[in-house]
Amino acid sequence: MTTARADICVALLAVASCYAPHAPDGAPCAEDRTCPSGQTCTFGICSESTPPCIPIDSGAGKLTIPKLRESVVVDGDLADWPTCFITVDATTAGLVRDLGADGHYAPGRFSIAADDDRLYVAAEVTIVPPLGDQPLPAIYKNNAISVYFDGDGVFDQMAYGSDGAQIVVDHANREQAFHSPGGSIPLPDVTSAATVGPTTFTIEMSVSAASFGLVSFATTIGFDIGLVGGDGSVMTSELVWYQACAPPACGCTSDAAPYCDARELGTATFAPAP
Repeated sequence: MTTARADICVALLAVASCYAPHAPDGAPCAEDRTCPSGQTCTFGICSESTPPCIPIDSGAGKLTIPKLRESVVVDGDLADWPTCFITVDATTAGLVRDLGADGHYAPGRFSIAADDDRLYVAAEVTIVPPLGDQPLPAIYKNNAISVYFDGDGVFDQMAYGSDGAQIVVDHANREQAFHSPGGSIPLPDVTSAATVGPTTFTIEMSVSAASFGLVSFATTIGFDIGLVGGDGSVMTSELVWYQACAPPACGCTSDAAPYCDARELGTATFAPAP
């Protein structure tokens, strides 16, 4: 930039285009760029309205985690959630656990995203009354979600590694972590929020690599999620996104679910930065 041009910019600091050219509609935007009049920078994209969701590539037990330019506000409100959702119901689930549900499952949808520091998960789940009010640690007996992670992507043994955990968040935003074997464990650096509507409850949560004792996540991690029905006294059902192997191939022959065997997890791969 020439001296004369710099002087003009100093004199006209209010004119952002002097030093931050406008991004065209649909273009990437960041702190050093502005969007055209009437548009806003939403999750790194200039748009006049809420942009369409960012797609998640998914297949049998595999999905890709979209990388965001901005962080997600974890508040239990999905109106500003940036990535698309994956449906889990009794016909699409990898594992249908009927523990006394008598066919009354908790179908719903989930999504996943990441920024430079954190991994985000969102879920919207159909309420199966009653919601349940079991206190910690057994909150899986309430309407809840159960998210399974293996942070270094190595889960070739039945037992969870030190970087693996099951994180349960219920409709009242109670959080509990579990390890198999070992039961309930403390888990630092988990942020979550929950809201309850007339027919569904919504949960958003985020974790970091430090949540699993790691400096950084592997490029591909172990991942699974279950949508849980529970009446507060017992867990009645879980619709699990993926089941890698059915009995007797895996260790839990009577209930081959990811809470019991880490080898049941699917995988999630972090997409390159946009």
